[in-house]
Amino acid sequence: MGDGLGFLTAVYRDGRVHIGGKSYPAGTFAVHLLNQYYKDDTAARIAVFRQSNWNVQEQLCAGYLNETDFIKAGKEILTILQTLPKLKPFFSLDIAVEKQRIETLFTENNAATILDYLRHRAAVAKMDEGSASLGVFPPEYDKALFRNGETMCATVLSTLRFYDAIPEDMRKAFELLKRFASCVDEADRFDEYHLLPIATEIFGVSSFPLRTEYIALPKRRNSRILVTARRMAFESYYSFVLTDFFEGLHHGHYPRQCEVCKQYFLMQSARQQKYCTYGTAPELYHGEKISCRRYAIIQGKAERAKDNPLKAAYDRRCSAIRSEKSRGTISTEFAQAAQEMAKRRLEQAEEDDAYAKTSYYADLQRAKLYADTDKRMK
Repeated sequence: MGDGLGFLTAVYRDGRVHIGGKSYPAGTFAVHLLNQYYKDDTAARIAVFRQSNWNVQEQLCAGYLNETDFIKAGKEILTILQTLPKLKPFFSLDIAVEKQRIETLFTENNAATILDYLRHRAAVAKMDEGSASLGVFPPEYDKALFRNGETMCATVLSTLRFYDAIPEDMRKAFELLKRFASCVDEADRFDEYHLLPIATEIFGVSSFPLRTEYIALPKRRNSRILVTARRMAFESYYSFVLTDFFEGLHHGHYPRQCEVCKQYFLMQSARQQKYCTYGTAPELYHGEKISCRRYAIIQGKAERAKDNPLKAAYDRRCSAIRSEKSRGTISTEFAQAAQEMAKRRLEQAEEDDAYAKTSYYADLQRAKLYADTDKRMK
């Protein structure tokens, strides 16, 4: 959007995006668009309110302005801003401040100011070549008026173009992201090296206006240690979503579609995963709702890829348990209980990414697993 608006600005650092006072894994907003595009008719609701927007853009490019269309264009944007918060990241941005800016920008006084500027500019454009070569301007030329008029026209046009482009930005990004997610399994491994060729083939070369500056960012919340981060100001929703997608891909994040609930989720590792952890399975289990991953495990369809590090750690621990049992250092009963506990921890890790990242491997360590098994048996 225009200079100084800062409505769609994000900070990227170490595979995370900071926006609206919160932090998310890079790639979160690309996945959100995949899930939100058809939900609640978000895209359709936004696409409807653009007729006056188009009219004003054409008028300003032609050198005139209809005041009624100008006021209606502002009202259209305000209507869009009622629906836009359903789409991340807008829900976490200060929509009230943006509404106030729109109300202040699309007023009768500003319409009159722009009209006055356009009339004076048209009169100056008619000056003869001789006067122009001598730098003699007609009485209609007012340097302050022209500077203010040019700035206001640029702000109005950038604002109109931003909101006008959102529906098409959503559609284009959705279709390409959906196509990428459908091609993920074509990769030999799910890391940047193998996924990037697929992404570049689908998205092609995309160039878009983008303002970047480097800032000091706390390494962690409430930390006094500062690190370098990039703050980006986006002039279109499409440029934001693509940046979020490729920043995520650079750090091994990519969208996948759950084979149970059909929702999309963000993968943050190179392991094979077919089911999400936050979706709800289509059937109840003992009268209770269960996650898609739990549903798949119950159905005997859990992932068993060779390169699944969760399964590999489990297999190593079970092999060690069998070895100790054969040597007689642990009893058959204790070995069976330890294996059962290890199996439950594997299932929990497959259901819960947070547990898999923080505690799973520590819980499979011999000392920890055996201590917990001993407590349970007592």
